[in-house]
Amino acid sequence: MMNTKSSLLSVWMVGWVVLIGNAVFADADTLRQAIIETAKQYQGVSYRYGAESPNAFDCSGFVRYVYRTAVGIELPRTSKTIWASGPSIGIAEAKMGDIVVFASKGIINHVAILLDADSVIHAVSLGPKTGVIISPLKDRYFGPRIIGVRSFLLPLE
Repeated sequence: MMNTKSSLLSVWMVGWVVLIGNAVFADADTLRQAIIETAKQYQGVSYRYGAESPNAFDCSGFVRYVYRTAVGIELPRTSKTIWASGPSIGIAEAKMGDIVVFASKGIINHVAILLDADSVIHAVSLGPKTGVIISPLKDRYFGPRIIGVRSFLLPLE
């Protein structure tokens, strides 16, 4: 007999996710909304490098935790591996819940969840801005550092 962890299977393919252990079926829009609602619950949580829990997050730990908790999708652990593994889309095609990837001096070093066309939610450590916050997509610091978007919730074609 399988335990609950091993019987929970998540699959993402062209806009749908099947969680066999929980018998949940959802379209991409429903999943995107779940990601946003879950992410917003953690606004104000502290930043700590390497952290991935409701007590503290780093940027990729936050994105990974939200995806796992909200929709059962297991993402890679670092910004670099998220960038390397997700399907790439242009910023103009990005939708809420997609992952925006940033780099400084050519080094991938940050990820955030797109809330809407104008903002992201992310775990940051920048002077007075620290913890899980919402920032404008065109933030003076982060805006110029956007290198692309990864979508793990592709729409049906």
